[in-house]
Formats: sequence, structure tokens, C-alpha cells
Amino acid sequence: MTMHSRIIGTGGYLPGEPISNAMLAERLAERGIETSDDWIVARTGIRQRYFSDGEPTSVLATRAAENALADAGLSAEDIDLIVVATSTPDWVFPSTACLVQKALDAPGGAAFDVQAVCTGFVYAMANADALIASGVARRALVIGAERFSSILDFEDRTTCVLFGDGAGAVILSAEPGAGTLADRGVMAVRLHSDGAHHDLLYVDGGPSSTGTAGVVRMEGKKVFQHAVNKL
Repeated sequence: MTMHSRIIGTGGYLPGEPISNAMLAERLAERGIETSDDWIVARTGIRQRYFSDGEPTSVLATRAAENALADAGLSAEDIDLIVVATSTPDWVFPSTACLVQKALDAPGGAAFDVQAVCTGFVYAMANADALIASGVARRALVIGAERFSSILDFEDRTTCVLFGDGAGAVILSAEPGAGTLADRGVMAVRLHSDGAHHDLLYVDGGPSSTGTAGVVRMEGKKVFQHAVNKL
């Protein structure tokens, strides 16, 4: 018999009101940055985004978690593992997952963060799945949450039009299987990274390098070409 992790609940959270491309263009014009709805849509397909007005990443994550728990018909007491994928944590430490654990009043179990940027949620799911498959946990709360507005350079239209704030969460539950195609849940995981391309999309700061949080920097055309070729 094999053990798989199956999604039994989902939830999301977006802060505030949607900010359309036109609204963003107006804000950027006040900074002397020219852009438009047509320019953004033609290059990205994005029409709106959400920006948090004071709500940190842990709050976004908690709201998404509450919605996922409600969708699954569970309470925080039913969770024995919390994994949060984020590149914009509230603090260097403790982990955002621990702050979510406190906010939910979850009684215990493991709680930790995963930092893998765009692939963060996939990595978080893979970690939670492995812990469930090994018997360490039975029900996991996996959250992807970002407050990217806190690390955007709003004088760089090539990046500030791309990112926003929000969170999504799933509840994974252990489910036994017979090792056949009839099994349900996460059947396989394959992860891959390539650090050689670290300078294509990065944040130009950090505690041990500049002592600052930094902002997002990107080689847009090269990121696009790399993504198309690889994915």
C-alpha cells in the first residue's frame, strides 16, 4: 500500500480593490513613467492586479488558509503541517508559516517557509507531499503568498506592471492507495533548478549582501526566451 497526498480544500485571498492598468498608468504618470493599458496588455496579457494596503504577507496567507479550511470543512486543529511559499516574508525570521500558525491558533505540528520565487508553491507542495508520504504528517496546509508590491521599483515599468499581491492555499490530506492507476492524489514529483541564470530575475539586496531588502530586477526578453525554451 502506498500513501498519497490529495487536495481536499482550496482557498484564496486578494487584498483591497483591483487596480486596472489604466489606474496603474495614472499612478506611474505622477512619477514621470509612461505606460498604458494597451502597452501592458500587448506585452503581458495582464489587465489588473491587487496591492496590499498595509496587510503583510502573513495576513494574506492567513486569509487564504481560512478559506481553504472552510472549503475542506476542517479547523486549524486538524492540521499538523504548515508550509508557506513566499519571497516576501514579514520578517527574516520567524517564518511566515509560524505567524500563520499563531494567527490560526493551530495547536502544533511543523511550520516552515520555502523560498523558490515563481516555483515556490510547487516546491512547497512537493515538500508537504513528501512529508505526508513518509508518514510525518497527515494533513498539510500549503500556502503561496506574496506582497510583491513591497519590493517593486515603481520607476521601472518593465517590472512594476507585472507583479501584485495575494495568496492561495490548499489542504493536502493523506490517502492510501494500492499503487495502481486508480490511486488519487499527487502521483509523482519532479523538481529542477538552474542557478546559472540567477542574474536574469533577482532582487538587488539581502541581509548578508547589502543589508537592504532591495527591489526586483529583470532581464525581460531573456526571461521570456528562457521560459519559452524550457517550459
